[in-house]
Amino acid sequence: MFGKNPHLNITQCEIRADRYVGDSMVEWLDRKDIHGTLFEIIKLTEEFMLKNMRTPAKVIGFKTEFRTEYPVEALREAIINALVHRDWHNSNAILLRMFNSHIDILSPGELLRPLKIEEIKRDDYVPLSRNKIIIEVLGKLGIMDKRGSGILRMREAMKEWKLPEPRFEENTGYFVIKFTGPYQETVIGYEEKLNERQKIVLNYLSKHKKIKREEYAKMFKCSTKTAFNDLNDLVKKGVLNRMGKTGRYTYYTLKFNVQ
Repeated sequence: MFGKNPHLNITQCEIRADRYVGDSMVEWLDRKDIHGTLFEIIKLTEEFMLKNMRTPAKVIGFKTEFRTEYPVEALREAIINALVHRDWHNSNAILLRMFNSHIDILSPGELLRPLKIEEIKRDDYVPLSRNKIIIEVLGKLGIMDKRGSGILRMREAMKEWKLPEPRFEENTGYFVIKFTGPYQETVIGYEEKLNERQKIVLNYLSKHKKIKREEYAKMFKCSTKTAFNDLNDLVKKGVLNRMGKTGRYTYYTLKFNVQ
């Protein structure tokens, strides 16, 4: 799991990540099978989550502050928890499911007995693990705490974001961690509903500053007409600025004076 291409010999060494439209598992916005060493999987999964997370902006004085929809620290702890404590004899992959209102992380293998969900919820338990070597490696590198404080850190991070505590369940052979989001249908303070492509592109623009119609069409695998309609709609709503000359020289930037 720490060598080259571990997925070739351990096919379950992967995370299947999905970002769905809305709160149902009917249609995808993005999906990826994430392979590599455990270190690479952690990094690539974090990148996938950041790419598919909304990043609302808020103007405070003369400064625009961005804040991820969920605390990245909490999600990263949950991914590390899944990789460390999963049942590696189980041939199933870890599942990451991102929805509009919540994120679920499903790790193959239920809790080691006698550990129970109720004890996890009360923070009244002694950590148990199937995979002591993995814990030792990640612990020595400072990636995780060998004393089992990860769940507590998840709770504290969600609390700091003023979000509900993560929920823990056992479901058909999986240990499940559920994160509830802020239920925001607005992005950077705008109160009208946007479609999923528009929400994602606003997150993209908070990092990349500008986008052209052709780039939008390529990003979402849609027609340039759909791209124009989506972007023009955001301009009309006062969320984006249209910049440059007409035609292929036109590009769009985020308008920060939206509260």
